[in-house]
Amino acid sequence: MSRQQSGGAEPPMGFLRDGPDWRVPAATALAVLFVYWPYINLPPLVDDYGHIRLAQIYGVPEGWTQLFADPLYRCRATSLWLTAATLKLFGFSIPAFHASGLLLHILNTWLVYALGACRWIGWRASAIAALVFAANERPHEAVIWYASLHELLVFAFTAGAVLAWARWLERGRARWLAVVAACWLMALLSKESGVVLTALLPAMALLSPGRRRAAAAAFLLGAVSSGAYFWLAWSGQAQHQHFHDGTFQLGLHFAPVLLNSAARGLGIWGGLAVLALWIWRSAAPRPLAAFASVWYFAALLPYAFLTYMPRIPSRHHYLASAGMALLVAAAATAGLARSGRPKLAAAAAACLFLMHNGIYLWTYKRAQFVQRAEVTEGLLRMAAEKPGEPLLLRCPLLPLHEARMAVHFRLGMDISLIREEPESGRVLRVYECPPARR
Repeated sequence: MSRQQSGGAEPPMGFLRDGPDWRVPAATALAVLFVYWPYINLPPLVDDYGHIRLAQIYGVPEGWTQLFADPLYRCRATSLWLTAATLKLFGFSIPAFHASGLLLHILNTWLVYALGACRWIGWRASAIAALVFAANERPHEAVIWYASLHELLVFAFTAGAVLAWARWLERGRARWLAVVAACWLMALLSKESGVVLTALLPAMALLSPGRRRAAAAAFLLGAVSSGAYFWLAWSGQAQHQHFHDGTFQLGLHFAPVLLNSAARGLGIWGGLAVLALWIWRSAAPRPLAAFASVWYFAALLPYAFLTYMPRIPSRHHYLASAGMALLVAAAATAGLARSGRPKLAAAAAACLFLMHNGIYLWTYKRAQFVQRAEVTEGLLRMAAEKPGEPLLLRCPLLPLHEARMAVHFRLGMDISLIREEPESGRVLRVYECPPARR
């Protein structure tokens, strides 16, 4: 069976092997470090402190009973376990927290590259997709913001389930189904968006000849497991904050949010890829383009019911960005097949892509994250000036719990020194939010 079945000629890209190549994982790791190096010393953001404190409570074995009784955070269990392990090994270490995020992102780029083992994707297309996924700026928040660690983990387990499913579809060994089940469970324990496997596994089976029954079985099992998963959350809605804080709501408003977010998530490169696939549709690798489209929209759909923004935040694009990367790979393979000098064209496009995304992250976005970190950094500086004196918190961007955890972890101070109410007969120093940069 051809790796370019159902459309698309084999591009003469001798510099990319039609098989596993160690240079590709090395290149994607370097691409991750290239675009994210300015963030290595970024201080924690506001929600990071609360996440780390929660890991101290829920992430250790003696806290697991409480964890699984919590209808929200049992769906974030893997991130709490990983944070608890990081704390045990390194203590409260900002470099360790950043390193875990970068290493997970690098691992995920390798999982994208491993999709090349699927016959109708191929190693050349997966190499391009892995590079795009590594440096694409749209889901940057998931990599930079430590409290978004669950986005990286749900991707890892979702990709693991997809890869194991692909192996089973091609070889039929039952042990791969056990790996699929284990990864699926861990994906659901990482984030609610793990339900995307209900769409991805049937789509992959439908693209594999003679596997229609497997597609139907995967969809049925996925629908049942997703229904049970949702019922568990629904039954615990009294303790589930997202049922009460207006974050999400079922309704037709999902349609404009989804369309707005899909267009924004494609960006310039994804938009060019869609245009190129339409122009070169006779030569495009149709199975790959179809699977990429399913991945992209299915991964965005669980987040499209939000109510506090007209589009999905960047961190929630992380899982979907693999679909975008596969779309770019499909367009790139079709375009390089038409190029007289594919090696030069690929190198030029890769350099332009890296610089475009890198410069955006190094300049505009980094300034935003520095401003976000300054909300707690300003408090820490003021608290450190007079460690024994209480502070009155008057910054709406900084919740009391997060402020107290910041002074606890960073300064070792008594958390009761951070107050919300004034003290009778005593004038307290007041911490207000830092002025926004223009």
